Amino acid sequence: MSFQPNQSVVTCTAVNLRAAPGYLGVAAPPVLAVMPKGTTCIVTGAATLADGLTWWPVRVTLADGRRLEGWAAERVGEALLLSAVEAAPTEPVAPRPIPPSPPLRPPKRNRLGFYLHSTENRDGLWDAISRVQPPVILIHEDAANDILLREIREWRAPDALVIGRFYVTNEAQRAMLESGDPEGEGRRFAERILTYDFGKFRRRHPNGRLYIDAWMSLNECLPGPASGSYRENPAYHHRLYEAYDRFQVAFRNRLLSEGIEAVAFNFAAGNFSAASHYLNFFPRTLASYLYLGFHEYGWPSLIPGRGTYTGAGLYRVVLENARRGDGSRHRIVITEAGLTRAYGHPHNPDEGWLNRQEPLDENRYWESLAWYNALLDQDDVVGACLYQVGHRGDWATFRHLGVDNQGRRLHVIDRIVALREALAQQTLQPASAPALPPSLHQTATLTGQVLLNGRALAGAHVRLLGDLAQLGEVRGAVLVVDAPDALPFLWDRTVAGYAGTLRRAWRDLVEGKVAGMDYPAFRRQFVAYNPSIAQTRGRLLADQEYLLPRTVGAGRFMLACATSQRGVFRFRDVRSGVYTVEVETPNGVKRNVALAIDGQTRVKLLLENDALRVQNLSSSS
Repeated sequence: MSFQPNQSVVTCTAVNLRAAPGYLGVAAPPVLAVMPKGTTCIVTGAATLADGLTWWPVRVTLADGRRLEGWAAERVGEALLLSAVEAAPTEPVAPRPIPPSPPLRPPKRNRLGFYLHSTENRDGLWDAISRVQPPVILIHEDAANDILLREIREWRAPDALVIGRFYVTNEAQRAMLESGDPEGEGRRFAERILTYDFGKFRRRHPNGRLYIDAWMSLNECLPGPASGSYRENPAYHHRLYEAYDRFQVAFRNRLLSEGIEAVAFNFAAGNFSAASHYLNFFPRTLASYLYLGFHEYGWPSLIPGRGTYTGAGLYRVVLENARRGDGSRHRIVITEAGLTRAYGHPHNPDEGWLNRQEPLDENRYWESLAWYNALLDQDDVVGACLYQVGHRGDWATFRHLGVDNQGRRLHVIDRIVALREALAQQTLQPASAPALPPSLHQTATLTGQVLLNGRALAGAHVRLLGDLAQLGEVRGAVLVVDAPDALPFLWDRTVAGYAGTLRRAWRDLVEGKVAGMDYPAFRRQFVAYNPSIAQTRGRLLADQEYLLPRTVGAGRFMLACATSQRGVFRFRDVRSGVYTVEVETPNGVKRNVALAIDGQTRVKLLLENDALRVQNLSSSS
């Protein structure tokens, strides 16, 4: 067998990773680690012969987070040690995450939560929990910091659903399901959690809430029907599915006897992609569980589109078919969510959006998160645990805190905070929602002349400043913002009575008004938020309503022009209202004044003694 550099290989049994080729003699190369069966490695170069065996240089990330490079033998006698990873272990899925015609409803809540592999207070992690108050937090059991758990319950995020993950190796998980007593294994696994560290996970805060509300059963323990290994031996996998179904019920029942919940499934993204996979293989789990956990990833986006593989929204096929009775029993939790190069590209390493080979900029990553938040909100999903906010080891390419690959501060958390606050404000004050009225409205024109000490001032900069409702639809108006990289955009304003192409809508309604969004991003996202555009060949129709983006946390928009030789300026087609007019002289002196505009408004702006005064010449409606 011959492997190629950068090819993925998997261990067929426990395999020694050595510092150099060879294994015989008193000076045999030391063993760096023992790689369990099923470990995936990356071949880094050409093979060599030593001690009668073929050795391959490989790179591996172990379950404990260590990233090692060493040498592994291909086979010993007839026993195969390394095998090529099949070309397509998980076939790319074609999810249907949104209905074909109506737009998504603007979200009402933040659904973006945290995955904490580590709870070390690096890069402001604890402060990020306080600022975001995530709806769901997943914490590894070995990272369950008692002080942090108490502060979460008391003030950092008191309403969060906190989920624990008890780490077990893939080999140990498989042994549980092959034991012949899956119910017993489920109870024993629950007992390990209940008795861990003198029963710390059974303790409650004085307010009665558990510090950890629920526990995952197992994590990505089974390949699904979309995998190649399933197709090779479906009967074997059906037995494992039956065992896991029994395991999960026994696991939850034991936890529930202590008043603790459990979260079912948590399969690797894309492996179980049809409702029948859950209804047929896990009927006991569906009948027993309240919380259903899913892992959803994509690359290079979560938003469906050309050149994108995404599993976002696959939970919906289960939710729609598995809910029974009054239709509200099951609660969905996305226990892992994010972007990984490996999704849909099995030869790529499992690296996040800040990988070194093809990194994404923060705006591109945010557009996935903003859309995904809106999607989850359609179904009242508890939340999605962004993988990883508290990162550890080799998972740094998934990070949300600290700096990017160029050393620039990341603003993902700032954007989530702004999103949460904007949505909370809408809930508190629904009358002040930022949705724009229809495009067809009465317009006004402001015509004026700037005079400096009684003389016409040529070349002065005149700026008309207003809010989103006043200038958001005015062509040429731009957003006034000091730190655009720290602000998110949100698709929650509406437009009706507008007709034209997507390109024209971009120029008229969006260009310069949404920080960090260019036309390709607008085009990608418009189709996701307004699917009906696909039925009209990319044209907006006047008799339909569409969602448009806005920048959250930026309330000022501006029109600008320069005065003529006679000091004259004009602003056309603005909405009637009270604006701020700013005048900047050629030598840099700035003054501003409030001005009401209604119909055809003509004014003189008088700069005298470092003050700006308005002389209203005429106003008519």
